[in-house]
Amino acid sequence: MTTTRRLAEQELTTDVLVVGAGPVGLSAAIELGFRQVDTLVVTDQPTTAQHPKCNTTNSRSMEYFRRLGIHESLRQAGLPAHVQRASAYVTRFCGEEFARMPRPISNWPTPELPNHISQITLEQELCHHAHAFTGSNIRFGHRLMSFIDSGPSRQYPIEALISDPSGQTYTVHARFLIGADGANSLVRKAIGAQLHGEDGSLERSFMGGTMLSYYIRAPHLQERSARVPAHSNWIINPHLRGLMFAQDGQERWVVHYQVPPGVDWRELDPREVVSSLLTNDETLRKQPDLEFEILSGGPWRGGLALVADRYQKGNAFLVGDAAHLFTPLGGMGMNTGIGDVMNLCWKLDAVIKGWGGKHLIESFELERRPMGLRNAGFGVQCAAVMDGWQVPTNFEADTLEAHEARAMLGEQILKEDAAQYLTVGLQLGERYESSPIVMTENMPAPPDTWDELSPVLRSGARAPHVWLSPGVSCFDHFGTGFTLVNLGQPDAVHFLQEEARLKGIPLTIFSAQDLAPLATPEGTTSLFKDFYTSTLVLIRPDQHVAWHGEPHELSTPIQAKSLWSLVCGEFGVGFNSDALEMNTQPDKHEHSTGVNS
Repeated sequence: MTTTRRLAEQELTTDVLVVGAGPVGLSAAIELGFRQVDTLVVTDQPTTAQHPKCNTTNSRSMEYFRRLGIHESLRQAGLPAHVQRASAYVTRFCGEEFARMPRPISNWPTPELPNHISQITLEQELCHHAHAFTGSNIRFGHRLMSFIDSGPSRQYPIEALISDPSGQTYTVHARFLIGADGANSLVRKAIGAQLHGEDGSLERSFMGGTMLSYYIRAPHLQERSARVPAHSNWIINPHLRGLMFAQDGQERWVVHYQVPPGVDWRELDPREVVSSLLTNDETLRKQPDLEFEILSGGPWRGGLALVADRYQKGNAFLVGDAAHLFTPLGGMGMNTGIGDVMNLCWKLDAVIKGWGGKHLIESFELERRPMGLRNAGFGVQCAAVMDGWQVPTNFEADTLEAHEARAMLGEQILKEDAAQYLTVGLQLGERYESSPIVMTENMPAPPDTWDELSPVLRSGARAPHVWLSPGVSCFDHFGTGFTLVNLGQPDAVHFLQEEARLKGIPLTIFSAQDLAPLATPEGTTSLFKDFYTSTLVLIRPDQHVAWHGEPHELSTPIQAKSLWSLVCGEFGVGFNSDALEMNTQPDKHEHSTGVNS
């Protein structure tokens, strides 16, 4: 547990100040706390989320949470098992269902499938875990007013002015500031970053322009629908488009409604909007078992694909919605933000503890902004597909013609909307190809596709997952710092270990000897080597591959020192890793480990 240091009654000092306590900010607090980095979180919100936005924590995020040891509690807090992980396509929630698409995720190469959990519940769980790691250093109702960054000349260059709930102000001195403060980020404005991309002005049949979102309680709604519960319900008819996500599997939903072009959302009756999504039967609307309560609601903007032109300046960084705003189809916004902080926080930890190089932190923007650009267009593309779903005027009628029309549209949707859920490549395929802190690959990069993933051992890519025994992934054997997979002889990594010890770099060795007790009749060791095709693989704290190669490439002290200098950020942007003295065979007179590859 970390403890923020108090200088005086009106001044505090901490290593990292996190602004914002949504899922991304809380994930940063957990990751930093896990690494025992002194952290303070402030947010102008009075509590965790009371209105849900996100509904899915994707596979990659769950892998990160598995590493932190909190994945099981998050999964237990998710939707109950009786709610089918599927999309139902209906005329109204209590109307006709004309298609259903289960989630095609069972064979994904991951130890953690996506977790369908309401943002309300997710934030509560994350806040609980963040408190466990950071103590009382999460301050709700505390607003960042301004900050200055004095640069490298001071140990704590960030000086932030914070206002507490009573209006009293105090100063926080920090080494680094993480802006997880959302779409209207003050931190983004302060560092001079601007968002660029699609701004939602393009009219679409759904998820474009002005949207309305309502959080409702309807105790008897699912029973009245007479349908198998599905976690998402698409409402499509000639008059409106909507979407309802189950929040607890019982009585709570978040409802999204597309405001028609030219209509002022303020002139709409919220109860009429929600009622129209539930049924078009005036008699049914008046029945007690269709009663509902609107708990919260308001407008938001669909059709966004915006990415900041910079993610960092000096000692201040942008993550999550402060750095990028996505159309929520495909669920990439929050999850890309969680990826941001998992990339950033180990680097801040390294610099704070003295083993991170002077250029390590520069790699954050170089690695994560391309991922923001990569992921931004997905939701917009999914929304564009829906523009082609033509709905005849008699779509809801109880006639053979209408039944056939529904069946035809259902078939079209099952073909065209599948891409929204076939996202294994999007979720697990992020690669930092041009990063200055991973070894350059000689082979051309494989295609980066959203819907497919062939696990590949490649510098910059996520390390391949392999089941070692029932319920045990190779990820579970990786350390909190760097991990070196050694499938050769133990002395093959002597110089790398020694250099890590001298520099204070946390290093875990996962060796062929560690694999041996896990061998099974099915051939666990053989399967592992099918994916880990190099004898040596150096894996970063965020589970991305930094380097892979053979023992002769680490057979001298200078080779080991060069590799650590590269992956710890000693070299600046533009350095060519091909220049490192690692790819030549050692001289026959030079000391060698004598290891066969």
